[in-house]
Amino acid sequence: MTYKESIPEIINEANNKNWIHVFFIVNPITVIVSRMIIEKYNINKKNIKIFSFRNTDTSLIDFSVKRIKTGNYDRYLEKFFWYSPTSRFITKEVEKRNTNFILYTSWLYLQAENLLKSKYSRGHIYIEEGQHSYMNIKEFDLKKVNLLDKLKRNWKNRYSEEDEVGFYYRSDSSCVIGISNDIFPAIKSDKRVILSNIDLLKKYYKPKLKNIKTIGLTCSSRRLEKNEWAKMLISVIKRMKNGGVIKLHPSFTVSDQIKNEIIDLIHSYNDKKIKICPNDVILELEMLYEKKSIIGYQTSLSKYCLIFGSNFEQIDFRAIKLKK
Repeated sequence: MTYKESIPEIINEANNKNWIHVFFIVNPITVIVSRMIIEKYNINKKNIKIFSFRNTDTSLIDFSVKRIKTGNYDRYLEKFFWYSPTSRFITKEVEKRNTNFILYTSWLYLQAENLLKSKYSRGHIYIEEGQHSYMNIKEFDLKKVNLLDKLKRNWKNRYSEEDEVGFYYRSDSSCVIGISNDIFPAIKSDKRVILSNIDLLKKYYKPKLKNIKTIGLTCSSRRLEKNEWAKMLISVIKRMKNGGVIKLHPSFTVSDQIKNEIIDLIHSYNDKKIKICPNDVILELEMLYEKKSIIGYQTSLSKYCLIFGSNFEQIDFRAIKLKK
């Protein structure tokens, strides 16, 4: 199995021609990989545009950042009318520069697909995100997508069986980039670029959980009824015998009301030895400094614990009747 080690052709062209590098950031892993790309290929900071989704902290790559917040009715406009307010905003922001660009995105969600329709678009790259990056999802040919599939694709990106293509990765991408040899297993190996410069990020990230060994994780709020939040938290807290911090899933921080409710529950079920993990903590980078013990629902962090030499204890949240 071979992987590219030299600079991908499209990045080299973008650098030489002063194109814009547009990064879609959705979680800490995309923050890490994006910074590694910027450093590895010496991308001019003036030519970087960052769009942060899901309230993701971007202090590690704080270059021309725009935070994307969806409105209450955006998903209905997208599903029923094929209109995306966030896509329109992003495209206008990028096209302000009147310059060609390339896009780095973890998969082809609606905002990525729409941005690639811009007259200034010159290509795209998929970057490692987490669990999806390790699933056996094949590329698809946009020209062969029929009307029925387009409707399904607009309604919901789908993935079930390992041999299903799904609508995640277009076959006309230039390459895929990540930090593990196992990324994007169903995509041709000659399109994979594996970065190894993660230790360089210590220059930009200082540990915030020094000597805190145990980190509890909540699952996504969509997997629970509200009356199940407490039971989920108890199942995590009772395993954190020596204290530590709890890292909230981004779905619990999208609004102050939801965040405050979950924090109040956490405080009511422990004796203050367990605190809330700050939003700007990147657990994957904390593990570069010292081994951690991560406790929680199935998550891509289990993979990164293995990569970085930490421990992961998985809790079976099916016991609290998680929704599918």
